[in-house]
Amino acid sequence: MKKFLVFLFLIAAFSMIVSAATVNLTMFVGDATAGRLLKHSVSVYEQSHPDVKIDVVVLPYYGGFMQKIALSIAGHTLPDLVQITTAYMPRVSKYLINMAPYIEKTFNMSTENYKSQIIPSMIAFLGNKDEILAVPLETTTECIWINKKMFEKAGILPPPLNGQTETTWTWDQFISALKKVKEVNHIPYALSYDYSADRFYNFLAIWGVTVLDEKENFVLDKYPQAAKLFDTFISLFKDRIIPPAEWLSGASAQRDFFEGITAAYWSGSWQGSAVLRQEKQVGGDYVPAYIPKGKIWFGEPGGSFLAAFKTSNKQKEKAAIAFVTWMANKDKGYLTYIKPGLQLSAYKDQMIDYGIVKMNDWEKTYGTLLSRAPAWTMLDRANAIWSKLYNLIRKQIALGIAGQVTGKEIIQNLKKSYEGIVGKK
Repeated sequence: MKKFLVFLFLIAAFSMIVSAATVNLTMFVGDATAGRLLKHSVSVYEQSHPDVKIDVVVLPYYGGFMQKIALSIAGHTLPDLVQITTAYMPRVSKYLINMAPYIEKTFNMSTENYKSQIIPSMIAFLGNKDEILAVPLETTTECIWINKKMFEKAGILPPPLNGQTETTWTWDQFISALKKVKEVNHIPYALSYDYSADRFYNFLAIWGVTVLDEKENFVLDKYPQAAKLFDTFISLFKDRIIPPAEWLSGASAQRDFFEGITAAYWSGSWQGSAVLRQEKQVGGDYVPAYIPKGKIWFGEPGGSFLAAFKTSNKQKEKAAIAFVTWMANKDKGYLTYIKPGLQLSAYKDQMIDYGIVKMNDWEKTYGTLLSRAPAWTMLDRANAIWSKLYNLIRKQIALGIAGQVTGKEIIQNLKKSYEGIVGKK
């Protein structure tokens, strides 16, 4: 009996030693898809690093992700790691560990050379010339997903599916097509639209309109057509093109699209894995199409990053840095994230063999949309002011949909908010 008790004591003592030696990290993620993929990457990493455990916490991106981060900053309870999008990257950059020395040491390359591998639309968010405040995860482009069967039933297909690979529809042609598809298929709405200031920004930008310039000045009120563009967008909800609930009461744009409530979905390349899963489990045929043209047309670039917070816990910071560095290896750790999720690589000319014919076809559409994107569409949003205006833009549009403000009033309200942010009287 004594020997047995001694044995139990040794087991308990050993477990305590192992537990004490394990570094437990927390990672905040603001997207369910990214959360699933990062959990996979973490599981692979933990197999070769048994002394590190990473708890991936998925927060609702449109339901308080940045608020949670802000509270964590204010309360000095930051997570060790964070997946963060281009929209919010500028707001957290000063709290992030500069990965440049560790990237240089691990890969034996300068910060400049590392950044030169990354597509231009992502570089602006990584910090100054001598900084690497995060490593890129996926890059993305906005596009219009369509329910191909519904469009074919109406006898129409959008570019490039109709063979029109070099040009796209005008805005009026796009809306006319949506109305016809809605009528022929007897559906309540035509277009799903994420509750996103970035999606709306792409709508503004195809008309050559931006909110901020590259010097972070508010310029939205400088465009004579801007108020009308807000009213045009709001009218899409009032005219039953877009379901109002997607912006007013948290209805899922993706669910509305997949359930056949709408026939098209203004979203982006990040929906690829969800589309294939939907086709496999439920059926259907979904295809990405070009963004319509205002004065210009393109797919707004985007993406997300992985970063480590400064927590003042040296042991945890060291472990977090090691994981971020592992994920920065585009031919190893990075592939555990990018390949299973059918994501677009953020590294130039990195061709991923997804083993899926559809994905190869989709890449052509994505590539065209990305290649047409003007640099200002990323640079104008690569700052903390845009991040702070993000929720305000969404809320003002929601008020417009509810009939409480006009496009002109929205611009005036946003200008006042901007002045409050930058401290102008």
